Amino acid sequence: IAKAAGPTGIAGAGAPDRVAAALEAGADHGVNYAELDLTEEVMRITEGAGVNLVYDNISSPKTWPRALKSLAHGGRLVTAGAHGGGKVDLDCDVLYHNHITIKGASGSTRSDLDAILAIAGTLRMPIERIFPLSQAAEAHCLIETTVPPGKIILDPTMG
Repeated sequence: IAKAAGPTGIAGAGAPDRVAAALEAGADHGVNYAELDLTEEVMRITEGAGVNLVYDNISSPKTWPRALKSLAHGGRLVTAGAHGGGKVDLDCDVLYHNHITIKGASGSTRSDLDAILAIAGTLRMPIERIFPLSQAAEAHCLIETTVPPGKIILDPTMG
């Protein structure tokens, strides 16, 4: 989404197939944070400048502090999920000295919707699997037991 909106996009993911999916979807760079230090890689890619915005939908105790430290001076971290646990360490020294803004966002505004609709046709999200609605429990089980690189879709029109 960041790439479609204009800036350089760096995608972080915890597995090679997820990094590959992000690159295929349009990210300029991908970092496998299970193998590499996220902060170090972002700083290498940005030549020490850091990024202006981090979008985090995991809130993992392992990745969140590194994402925070990858921000540029005056950067913003938007968190819109907590399936990684939700409880993370906050380095207030980094927050304070780098003038970082943290925002939680669980919904969207009309202007957010208009902005995403303007680029929606350019987005290509990988689909892992499509289930009929009658197999919702199986789809849920798949999400609970693995982290598929693509989206899981429930289709009520399938038989």
